[in-house]
Amino acid sequence: MLYGIAEGVIALDPVGRLTLANEVARALLDLPEECVGRSLAQLGIEGRLRDVLSGNGTTADQRDQVVVRGGRVLVMNRMTVTKDGRPLGSVTTLRDRTELARLEREIGSFRSSTELLRAQAHEFANQLHTISGLIQIGEQDEVVRYIRGLNQRRQSLDVTLSRRVRDTAVAALLMAKASLAAERRVTLRISDRTALDRLAPEDAADVATVVGNLVDNAVDAAAHDGWVEVELRQDASSVEIVVRDSGPGVAPELAREVFAHGFTTKAAQEGQRGMGLALTRLVCERHGGEISVTNTPEGAMFTARMTVSHLTDAVAEGAT
Repeated sequence: MLYGIAEGVIALDPVGRLTLANEVARALLDLPEECVGRSLAQLGIEGRLRDVLSGNGTTADQRDQVVVRGGRVLVMNRMTVTKDGRPLGSVTTLRDRTELARLEREIGSFRSSTELLRAQAHEFANQLHTISGLIQIGEQDEVVRYIRGLNQRRQSLDVTLSRRVRDTAVAALLMAKASLAAERRVTLRISDRTALDRLAPEDAADVATVVGNLVDNAVDAAAHDGWVEVELRQDASSVEIVVRDSGPGVAPELAREVFAHGFTTKAAQEGQRGMGLALTRLVCERHGGEISVTNTPEGAMFTARMTVSHLTDAVAEGAT
């Protein structure tokens, strides 16, 4: 019966040897047919995946865990098996959620647009209320100064983005994220070292996905009165994305495996699971790149690198 279900199933004995692995589990983990009777180490299973299967580290029974393996987002659930107080081993189920994660990312882009419209409406309403109040108390000169200040602030961001970020999709995303961050009293700024040219459409979409996920994560971490800084650098064949924030940083024990865990920074601090950073890692790896996180004296710094089409190819494609 276990070989007819859609989920992967793996059973281990008390010393960590496989006693059962159905066909789905072998396919998801790329295990050989003769895997039963071999230990996790003999099968080359290490790191986060080994911790979840064996119950080592901070993983908990009967709680979903996200693991990235071979370009797949796997949701795993482990249960210890005992009889009369004697441990018999464990059973772990595996579900492939890669396609669901992709759909979640696409839905997230629509959700971001909705949140942007709501944030802008809220921002404009506050500004109109301020202007209305100033008019009612007869402070016409102050109204003029207030409107000029708003215009200068908006133009400053527009000029910064148009001068440093020439890809319209990425620039539009950053403009949207700036409004959302402002609503949460977080300042989003563009580094003076930023320089991004036009990208091929598929590259622009993936760069925007990585930037959006990292900025969302950073805004969550920075919280009220914090800041987030985005730096984009490009050479002939790759783009580097650096997102810094003023949050508490990433705990040292999570920094090495935060992407494999599938946590967001906020979720990691609360012991919850998420897919934001795991998805970001998948996008980077699909482009032959990588992503890492380090702590700075000010907060966390995420650095993502992605291979993109040659600039002339992107321009030619954009012109057709």
